[in-house]
Amino acid sequence: MLIRYACRDMGLKCTFTVKGETIEEVTKKALEHVREAHSSEFNALHSPSEIEQMERALARSTCVVPR
Repeated sequence: MLIRYACRDMGLKCTFTVKGETIEEVTKKALEHVREAHSSEFNALHSPSEIEQMERALARSTCVVPR
């Protein structure tokens, strides 16, 4: 199984896409990208609860893709 996340699936005008073997791997990479590249859209990602909320949103925006 291959998992994919794309910023455009969250409604962002960004071409970033990441693929990985697990949802945890993809979510981690996606969160790193969002914190670096989209800080103006998501500037409140400091507390553990805010980060957890964003991780859940990112996980919901992932999908399984064929290899």
